[in-house]
Amino acid sequence: MTSLNMNSLMRSAIAGRGAVSPLILSDRLIALARDADRAGFTGTAEQLLRLACAVFDEVPYVAH
Repeated sequence: MTSLNMNSLMRSAIAGRGAVSPLILSDRLIALARDADRAGFTGTAEQLLRLACAVFDEVPYVAH
């Protein structure tokens, strides 16, 4: 997901429910990534993790 899409997502969340803390948003995305991984949706889990990292503009960890 590009930063433009991330900004759009955050604007939508703020408009719909009031202010959303980046920490809470990233925490929820990480929880969803864990659930997706446990359910066998590894690709989706990786996308959610990248999105959670994008909240703080961090580079996601890549396993070797």
